[in-house]
Order: sequence, then C-alpha cells, then structure tokens
Amino acid sequence: MLFQGQLVNLRAIKDEDLKSAAEYMSDPEIMYNLDFDAPFPQSLEDQKHWMEEDRKNHDRYKGFNLAIETKDGKYLGSCGVNHMDKKNKVAQVGIFIGDKEYLGKGYGTDAMKLLLEYLFDEFNANKVKLGVFSFNKRAIRSYEKCGFKVEVIQREALYRFGTYHDVINMAIMKEEYYRDRGV
Repeated sequence: MLFQGQLVNLRAIKDEDLKSAAEYMSDPEIMYNLDFDAPFPQSLEDQKHWMEEDRKNHDRYKGFNLAIETKDGKYLGSCGVNHMDKKNKVAQVGIFIGDKEYLGKGYGTDAMKLLLEYLFDEFNANKVKLGVFSFNKRAIRSYEKCGFKVEVIQREALYRFGTYHDVINMAIMKEEYYRDRGV
C-alpha cells in the first residue's frame, strides 16, 4: 500500500466500491456538503459512468481520485485532485467520507494529510486549495488541523436550505506544510 496513514489507507478505487459510493452519494446529509448543484441522488450506473471517465484520464496532472479505506479495508469515501495547474503548481482538492459512523473521528483528516504529503512530496505542488461551505463546520475544523488557512470568503455564493451561505476558500502552501512538519 503506497499511502498509509494512522487511521486510513488511500488506494485505487475498485469496482466493488461503487455500490457504497452510490449509497453515500444519495444520502442528503453527505450530498449537501459536496456540490454547488441542487443535490440529486446518484445511481450505481452514475457511479460506474464516473469511474469510466476517471479511468480514461491517464494524465494524473489533470486530476485523480483515490479511495479512502479503514485499516481493515472498509471503503469510506474518496479524495483526490479536481484540477491541477501545472504551470503554477496549484492543486484543487476534494474529499468526502460517506459512512456517517466515521464522521468527526479523524478519518478525513488522516486522509487529507496523506493526500497533502503526496501532492507536496511527489507532484511538487506549491499550493493546495479547496472550497468548503460555511455550514460544514466539521470539515472546516478538519482542514484547519491539516494546516489550511482561509484565503477568501465568497459571500452568499451558495443557495441551500432556503437561504444563502458563504463559500470559504482555504489553502495551504508548500512552505507552511513543511514548516508545520518540522522539515
């Protein structure tokens, strides 16, 4: 296993993960935190199509996805790069833990730390950034534990639950990452 953390491993997404992924991506609580679009349940066929498109992408500098699994092999969700700006060495990342039993227990933080290590150490990224909805306090705390800092607040950029919410753009720089690790 190439990516081993304290609580999770990151690995390639397998066909057998797709059933759980479809279930996770049909859970309103999970969906509301992931996308700007109005949440809509995803089928197993939707997940299979997504997987096919992801597998067609052979240029990992354009983006990639990895499965997040517990140490005993339970699929929890995924993380990866949505976009990589090769010239400026900026990676836009995303993550989700779909199994609610594992939310708020450090699994997502551990997975993000592994992803950051990979991006800074192997891709030579200078900056890793992400966007998070202001009502997703659990995710914000996790990102802060990983060293992310708020860069921009897009005021009332998301309409959800009948009202507008801020979108918080956070980032961590390579220098900060290494400094925080004592390197």
